[in-house]
Amino acid sequence: MSAPKAMWPLLKARYLERLRVQGYSRRTLQSLEAHVRFFLEYAGTEAKVEDLSELGREALCAYQTWLFFSGYRRKPERPLSLATQAGRLSAVRGFFRFLYKDGYLASDPSASLERPRRPKRLPRSILTQRHVLDLLKAPDSGTLLGVRDRAILELLYATGIRNEELRTLRLVDVDRERGQVRVTGKGKKDRVVPVGRIALNWLMQYLEAARPVLIEGRDTGVVFLSKHGRSLTTGNLIALVAKYAKKAAVPGRVTPHALRHTCATHLLHEGADIRSIQELLGHASLATTQIYTHVDITDLKRVHRTYHPRERA
Repeated sequence: MSAPKAMWPLLKARYLERLRVQGYSRRTLQSLEAHVRFFLEYAGTEAKVEDLSELGREALCAYQTWLFFSGYRRKPERPLSLATQAGRLSAVRGFFRFLYKDGYLASDPSASLERPRRPKRLPRSILTQRHVLDLLKAPDSGTLLGVRDRAILELLYATGIRNEELRTLRLVDVDRERGQVRVTGKGKKDRVVPVGRIALNWLMQYLEAARPVLIEGRDTGVVFLSKHGRSLTTGNLIALVAKYAKKAAVPGRVTPHALRHTCATHLLHEGADIRSIQELLGHASLATTQIYTHVDITDLKRVHRTYHPRERA
């Protein structure tokens, strides 16, 4: 079993044809072709191999290292982004899997190759409790849209639900007696989220006083409506939050997602356990929720630097 250099263009063409038959888009095929070609150029020039069967896992790890330090193209001073590195390695894994399954190689050296992981970034725009209060009070609750907007802001902060989860919330999802809502999250997974006394009060005010006027005779069953009685869009909600953040003089870029981060961070600061926050936010993995522990420790470090006598000495 072998894949000699003379056959590399043919093997690449067969691999891409296999993917085309499987339904891969033209754009994806173009990207994969470039990634595989990039690797084969490396194998022939940098690794100086004559047959792909000569490459083991260590050689592929060396390629991964080379990508990080030297695998640039347009700007020599700037290495490839982690996303591009991951794309190139994914293409190589697919190519070697094809070679192995079709009998060109006796084994697949890329099977255990790890993709580069993006470092988890701390959430931006975590609002202080003072800023949150200013934001919540920004809508004019003497108007129908002001009541709606206050209910939206209260619900976003109280529950930490996502933009889409709030926009698609339906009347049948609201349980006034239990003070909770059922939201449909990523992967169409439902979860029940407690609303809280104050947010529930504003939600009921909106449902009883404002929404019936906004319906305009064509009720879609969605909780929050535009001034024309239609469902809100993603852009509507982003603009709404930004408008009131500006009015309340809240610094930074404030979005519905920033309120989600703020909800989680404030809960953690007040002593909520991480698994409860995971359940509230609808994270499939605890690792996703654990980023908020980093936010907490960042705040703790700031306090330590400010108040510890050895730091002030």
